[in-house]
Order: sequence, then C-alpha cells, then structure tokens
Amino acid sequence: MSLAEILKNCPKGMKLYSPIYGEVEFTEVSVITGSIGCKTHGCTVYFHSDGTYYNGGECMLFPSKDQRYWDEFMIPFKDGDVI
Repeated sequence: MSLAEILKNCPKGMKLYSPIYGEVEFTEVSVITGSIGCKTHGCTVYFHSDGTYYNGGECMLFPSKDQRYWDEFMIPFKDGDVI
C-alpha cells in the first residue's frame, strides 16, 4: 500500500513531519497524480505517492518527528465519525 493510499482518507490539517520542512499540515492526495500535498510556511509542497521528494530518493514524510515509520500509523478520527 502506498503512502498516498494511507493518507487519502485523513483529515485536512493533520500534522505530519518532514526532515526537509519540519512540521507540515496534510492538505490533499491529488486524484490526478497521486501526489501528497502538505502546507508549510504558507505554501503547499508536494511529495510523491511514496513520500519521497525526488524520484529515487528516500521517504521524507512521516507521522511525526519521533515516529519515522508508517507501520503503526492509525488514521485519526473524532467522536461521531463513521468507521
């Protein structure tokens, strides 16, 4: 499963972490390209669907600064959300 598939149902504004930008806010998964949009310092930046920033690079998008893997990530939900 790609990172884009994991994030596509996450709420906008969810905090994520990138070693490049620091804390970022998830904005979208593009239905056309599958890229992952995140807002940082008033701009939107895009990562590839696997979390890389450049082709052939390594993942640069993580759940948090201290959690640098996606194996245990759970989509956050609020009271009243239908699961």
